[in-house]
Amino acid sequence: MSGGDCLNYSRIKELIPPGAHWLMLAITAVLFLLVVVFVDLKPVVEESFFFSTSDPGFAQSRQIERRFPSQPQLVLAVSSTDISSPRYIERIGKLTKRIQAIDAVTGVKSLAAGPKSFQDAVASPFWSRLLIAKDRKSSNVIVFTEHGDSGRIIRPLEQIMHELEARNFHIHIAGTPYVVEMLRRSLAHDFRYFSLTAVVLFGLTMAAMFRSGRLFIGMLATCASAVLLTLLVQQMCGKKIGILTVNLGTIVFVIALSHLVYMTFNWQTLADRMHRIGKESPHLAADAWRMTFPASFWSMICASLGFGSLLVVQAKPLRELGFGGVLGSVVAFLCAYAMYPPFLRWAVPRKSKLVEQEPPHWFWSRRFALLSLGVILVSAALGFGLRLVNTDPSLLEYFKPHQPLRDGLEYVDNNGGCNPLTLVVSSSDGAKLNTDAAYQKMWRLHGALENYHDVGTVISLPTLLAEGDRVPFSFLLSYEKMMEIMEQPKYARVAKSFVTEDRSEAVFLLRMVENRREKLRLEVVDDLRSIARKHGFKPALVGGVYYLQGRLAKLVASSLVTGLFWLNFLFIVIAWVVARSIRGAVAMIVSLTLVPLCMLGGIGWLHVPVDIISAPATNVCIGIAIDSMIHLVFGVRRAQRDGKKGWPAWIAAREEQWRGIVYSDVIIAAGFAIFVLSDFPPTQRFGLVVLAGCIIDILANLFVLPLLGGAQLKKR
Repeated sequence: MSGGDCLNYSRIKELIPPGAHWLMLAITAVLFLLVVVFVDLKPVVEESFFFSTSDPGFAQSRQIERRFPSQPQLVLAVSSTDISSPRYIERIGKLTKRIQAIDAVTGVKSLAAGPKSFQDAVASPFWSRLLIAKDRKSSNVIVFTEHGDSGRIIRPLEQIMHELEARNFHIHIAGTPYVVEMLRRSLAHDFRYFSLTAVVLFGLTMAAMFRSGRLFIGMLATCASAVLLTLLVQQMCGKKIGILTVNLGTIVFVIALSHLVYMTFNWQTLADRMHRIGKESPHLAADAWRMTFPASFWSMICASLGFGSLLVVQAKPLRELGFGGVLGSVVAFLCAYAMYPPFLRWAVPRKSKLVEQEPPHWFWSRRFALLSLGVILVSAALGFGLRLVNTDPSLLEYFKPHQPLRDGLEYVDNNGGCNPLTLVVSSSDGAKLNTDAAYQKMWRLHGALENYHDVGTVISLPTLLAEGDRVPFSFLLSYEKMMEIMEQPKYARVAKSFVTEDRSEAVFLLRMVENRREKLRLEVVDDLRSIARKHGFKPALVGGVYYLQGRLAKLVASSLVTGLFWLNFLFIVIAWVVARSIRGAVAMIVSLTLVPLCMLGGIGWLHVPVDIISAPATNVCIGIAIDSMIHLVFGVRRAQRDGKKGWPAWIAAREEQWRGIVYSDVIIAAGFAIFVLSDFPPTQRFGLVVLAGCIIDILANLFVLPLLGGAQLKKR
């Protein structure tokens, strides 16, 4: 050990005075109070949560809103055996009036507010499409709302629905504000209950395994401080809890816990060595700090790079997770090495159940060639499932089947579609859209869009003009004059929502069907663009939640590919620095590759949707795998410094580090297992993927990596 190392080592010992653990507990308490006072723990989910304002797709949607002023819509599909009966129409009128009384509602259209009568609605090209289902078993109540907090509308609306629901009057709801509110509630529920329960499970597992109250308190205080400090710094940077960062606290807890598990086992290993030679050391905590620090440092670098790869994507939730992940990785590392050593000094080394029952030396000296080969072959086979990974799941997949929420969305979806898409077109030859010829041309396009497989309902300028044609003596008016009349306040300026002032562009409002979609959303949008071009129109702009979700799915897929590529590329350099040999670096890279192959390939074969919320589970598991690899390789280097070469060095490293690898994965798996019990499918999938990843991590790091990195052929 060099003079500089000795100096740093002595400083480490001096920085862990007796009783310092009480100061660390006080710091945790202060951080907790600061978070309670200054941090808003309510998850923020808005209609624009998919993208940042600089994203081209989001910019298109905003451009459409400026050209064609509109308001968010809710669709209430009210089913009955006879929707033409006076009793049904009376109840629809009562429902309409109750909804109109909600403060955030700006307008309501229904069979009782719009058409003159049920027969008039059936005969109208406009009202029949807007209000009546094709099977005539339900009608729609269209609710126009203000932009802003969706909860202000949904909560009183749910109360009204509950009060008016009857045996032959069933109300089903859909619409972007409703979906946003349901996502927010699900995330808030899981954040409050399942994140807390996961932390409790982490703690109970730690307590059961280490059987030390002092270590348990130290681990809980350190990990909690890392989470609290991350939340506090995020708030100071103006970052709110979003659709992905809602699970950031659990992720940071896991990252910090991993450092502590390895430090604890190195501390116990050093204590065992001192006990065998009949000596005692008052500096075990500092020794464990020094032994674990280099591997933890490189693990922190790799975790930061993994999350940092998300900072370059356009999807706003992924970028938020990237920022929070980098911040959390650094904070977890600093808390682990600044706060935990005093608790190690306070605790008394004691063997855990796993240590008392650890395998004998001959177990770790085996190469496990058949097991490792089996893991590699299974990973390769699962890897073919990568082409089947679905990063563009149905909107319905966000909600649990056979629940009122999902059933309502499915009903609306099957009766006209539940996901809005906006298509803005202009004539290919530049002609104005206020002529008879343009009217007929738009009708043909309207019919073609309605006949497309994934389109439910279409409302457009020709349906509005067709409604105008039903007015007596309308044949005396040109379509231009009709548009001018419909732009007046008397008619709620409805024409402005369908055509521009210069009559060069018109909008088609589509409700897309999610349940029967077989293509990716962007492929569907391309088909609709082709239909528009085929009928003599140029698709100028496309917007709406349907289109944004399609773009988001593409970005999730590309982030999985490019993120993993750059992470592996950077890991090549780090693997070379850590392993200091070509064979060791190649072994680390191959072993790490098995993790995404198994996880994503298995997801593909099992047809598990990869949504924006569950996708980051892969980053978590890769971070765990890298962490275990680096600690194992540093164990090899320590064995080499002690004079062991080749395979014996790997045997010694496995004997030294296997407990840290197994313990950290078991504790992490136990904590994330609680997410499987969530009623929110994306959270369930997040937990299941992490559980599967922990199993793969253990197999790849304890069996495949040593075989590839140090095993030699047996001599006959």
